[in-house]
Amino acid sequence: MGVVIVGVVLLVVIGCVVAMVWARGDGSGSSTLELSDEWRSVSGVRDVVAAEESLRIPGEDFGEQDRWEHSVRVEVTLEDDLSGPEAAEAGTEVLGLLGPEIARIAPEAAADWSRASFAITSTGIQIGSGGLVPIDAVGDALDDAVALREAGATSVSLSVAEERADHPAKADVRASKDALVAVATVARSSQRPVDLLGGEAWYRSNELPDPAAVRLVVNASERPSVTSAQLSAPFEPLIVLVDAAEGDRAITDVSRWLIAYDGDPGGSGKPLPFSVEGTRGGKAEGWVGGEPPPSVTMPSFGSGEPWPVDPGAPSCRMPDLEVTFGGHDAAAGSRQAWIRARNAGAQACAIESVPAVEFLDAAGAAQAGVTIEPYEPSMVPARVVVPAGESAMAVIDWQAMSTANDPDVTTALRVTALPGSKPVTIQVSRPSAPSDLDILDGAEVRISPWAQGTPG
Repeated sequence: MGVVIVGVVLLVVIGCVVAMVWARGDGSGSSTLELSDEWRSVSGVRDVVAAEESLRIPGEDFGEQDRWEHSVRVEVTLEDDLSGPEAAEAGTEVLGLLGPEIARIAPEAAADWSRASFAITSTGIQIGSGGLVPIDAVGDALDDAVALREAGATSVSLSVAEERADHPAKADVRASKDALVAVATVARSSQRPVDLLGGEAWYRSNELPDPAAVRLVVNASERPSVTSAQLSAPFEPLIVLVDAAEGDRAITDVSRWLIAYDGDPGGSGKPLPFSVEGTRGGKAEGWVGGEPPPSVTMPSFGSGEPWPVDPGAPSCRMPDLEVTFGGHDAAAGSRQAWIRARNAGAQACAIESVPAVEFLDAAGAAQAGVTIEPYEPSMVPARVVVPAGESAMAVIDWQAMSTANDPDVTTALRVTALPGSKPVTIQVSRPSAPSDLDILDGAEVRISPWAQGTPG
């Protein structure tokens, strides 16, 4: 087996990561900083280079003076043969030494804009971070990246900016197809969520990887006529693309193979849907292993006591419902927003549906080509009896979309809370929170049925 040498850069940002546009001739630029040799005392560090960068920001309002933003970029090269713990120790130690020295020799540089990068030239690792970087998170990222390399990864990238106390930052990993299951196994044991890409096999999840599901993706990608196999766990179906057209036997053959598959792809036993799609038309859908799931309902939001079940409660009417925006959240590339329907009537009423939602830009136009999917393939609405003064809730789930070119983002929702009712338009702004959603033209979103909501 040949030795593959891949250049790797680990980016760790101390502060916010920003995209900067340099205007030549306005004084913006960078200059190398003269560091002391203190970093040379750190075992495992080969080289350190630091540069101070200055960016001129024009005044936005009439009469407002231009301002300058100063930052420092540090590039640390680690030795190639370090183990994971050794890389973690070297990275954290040198970062601890450099911080005070940079603050002393570049006092104008704001910590929120400065950043550091670590390079190990024998593998590929890119890590970015925003805010004040936790030293432990940097060390953990280096340790896990080396472990993934040793399992067969050829490149690893992740953003420590997405690190949370209860959810480590997700790594983007590339490897040969034969190594994907081993890489997924190591990532799971390290408690590191990963996206995996190897040849025609692609696996993505915001949760810990399931090696059995990764094995299914790899095996599916190796079937005759298959051009790619992709799984976005745990909510999306397995998508298998086949070099075929409508009516071709190749689509049927792959579909039958998936129905007969007995490799426990769901790990927890949760049934997994699939879609076999011909590149020139044609599609077959089903369930891996041939077993469709039982119907499920949306669980309650929060941990409050269940509302009373009243079989005689009348159905809710729109005059009784007050529909509002319930906020939104983001983590590791995923987005969620909530809709609330408060029972403003004098008595309890029942609601049993999925709200219909249109996504509007600032001009009031609906985003084009938005695909609405069930929150889960087997989820059905439950009859929820909403006490007077309480609120039912529904959640909207989607993947982050790029706003780099200033697209028309979603600023309002047009919600049809009950089937056949008049829609209500609600703004998505809330105090101390962004006033828009990155749901753009062509977005794919999932919307849950109404369920018992949280107070407030």
